[in-house]
Amino acid sequence: MIDKNKNWQLLVLLLKEIADQKNITQQEIAEESGLLQSNISRFFSLKYKPTLDTFLQVAKAIKVNFFFEDQESKTDLNIAFERAMTALGRRPDNLPKN
Repeated sequence: MIDKNKNWQLLVLLLKEIADQKNITQQEIAEESGLLQSNISRFFSLKYKPTLDTFLQVAKAIKVNFFFEDQESKTDLNIAFERAMTALGRRPDNLPKN
């Protein structure tokens, strides 16, 4: 059985592998993410469990997208996504007018 407390390590190593395959350096990730290169180094060497914000900053710097999939195929994820975006006020049609 997989230790669920270590799943984050797999996700971090996947980001590292993607960055390596794209020839993106730690310095480039640092510049793009606003993090220090030393933090990127510790991140990829699994020295600490990153926060979700840090993980997403690095993923964005590497230009990695994520998606959700309903394993049971019982939901319309497009509708769920649109409702979540609307709830956050991130849909132009729902923004307040000046």
